[in-house]
Amino acid sequence: MSSTSANEKKKYIYDLPFLERSDLCKILNQNDKWEELAGVWMKYDVLTVQNLRKEKNPTEELLTLWSIHNHTILELFILLSRMQHYRAMIVLKPFVDEKFHILIHKGEGNLISLLGRQRSLKVEVDPKIGVQNFNNASSTNTEPPKVVIKEPNTKILNQAEPIDLLHMSPSDSNNMLAASPVPPRISPVPDRGGLSYKLNGLTLSKAESTLPQIPYDELTRATDGWNEHKVLGKGGFGIVYRGTWKNTDVAIKKIERRGPESDENYIIQLQQSLREITILNSRPHENILSLYAFSIGGHAPCLVYQFMRNGSLEDRLLLKHRTSPLTWLQRHEIAKGTARGLQYLHTIGEKPLIHGDIKSANILLDKNMEPRIGDFGLAREGSEKDSMKVSKIHGTRPYLPDEFLRGKHLSTKIDTYSYGIVLFELATGLPAYDDSRPENKFLKDFMDNWNENDFPLLADKKAGDEHNEVFYNLIVLGKWCSNRLAKDRPEMEFVYRKLNDL
Repeated sequence: MSSTSANEKKKYIYDLPFLERSDLCKILNQNDKWEELAGVWMKYDVLTVQNLRKEKNPTEELLTLWSIHNHTILELFILLSRMQHYRAMIVLKPFVDEKFHILIHKGEGNLISLLGRQRSLKVEVDPKIGVQNFNNASSTNTEPPKVVIKEPNTKILNQAEPIDLLHMSPSDSNNMLAASPVPPRISPVPDRGGLSYKLNGLTLSKAESTLPQIPYDELTRATDGWNEHKVLGKGGFGIVYRGTWKNTDVAIKKIERRGPESDENYIIQLQQSLREITILNSRPHENILSLYAFSIGGHAPCLVYQFMRNGSLEDRLLLKHRTSPLTWLQRHEIAKGTARGLQYLHTIGEKPLIHGDIKSANILLDKNMEPRIGDFGLAREGSEKDSMKVSKIHGTRPYLPDEFLRGKHLSTKIDTYSYGIVLFELATGLPAYDDSRPENKFLKDFMDNWNENDFPLLADKKAGDEHNEVFYNLIVLGKWCSNRLAKDRPEMEFVYRKLNDL
């Protein structure tokens, strides 16, 4: 899929990829231009603008606030034209119909020089590489984003501390918010036990890690010199290749710098990658994607994952790459395996580990159709209490509950809610976000507004008739897990036991 055709599908504000969203925030934060946008053109009241001034990244918060009402990129493009802010419009240009580009060309006379300065803002379909890209043995596959609300395919990604806000992810489901920058780089530092790697406070000790650190040249050979025919997917931070390492099929994420070494986006991806190394190395489980090795210090940092032959759950439900439909029993086992992985994350440590971006695109299927949870770049430890307040939101919009989007209350019940939406996808075969639905574009809203007596009409016919009682089980559990009140959602350990008893 070309970048142009992929960009045409990005209609809403929360579809805007991380790199472009981040660039837009930088531009509008300069000289507080966001204030004019919010107060004059978006018609927000004085109190709202005053509250936004307190934020570390006010433009990001403004876009998040505005996106809740499903405003489009084109609407923002037109508002910026009324502001005569042509520099900001250039960032959005690839995502609006060409007939509206005249709004730029009718603008300031030094547009050519502006375009020259913006040449570095190369459009990428995705702000990050999601695990769904590890699935496909086909050519380049772009993913929706994290709020940096990733991936309608709505993903959210928003970060305040190293990583936190609304971000979404690919595989045709992105909705992302953006993460706040944090300085410097990855660097080796002497350590009594060997060699440690530090990145903005995140340290991985080679002496403590059981993961092998391998030379970059070894991965070059594993991918036949980074052969373009081995590409599984591309994103704003690099490329995922299929390779053969130690006579084993693997997926290799190569993190590529898009700008100078201090580039904020590059730093964020390195942070997320080191976070994945730390988490996946410390919490191995049969329902969690295996990280085999990593490479730091060569031409580009790389992560080596288990290759998931049957791709992502999202792709299988949508029958991408001409795959066969999942049966009801397979759907039951996928739901059970995913619940098993989540309850493990929530209970294995002194504090629960909250994944923060559970969605069908991040549930990968191995050769035996066993599910594995991937993409831990936004995971973080929770509180021993029920929830804790965070400064920013991260995740994928259609999979996030209101208490997180509006109140920024983080708990394991965020994962439970997201899992409930996945159960709805398994039951109906419908995507978590669908722009073609005239109303209730989010699957949760769609299910809430459907008459329960008519639920059988929603059963995914592709699953067949055998064991179709699984459909009702998925619907009932999906309703429970996606309850709008966090206190009324079950713990994942109980959800697993329920599925295991059915």
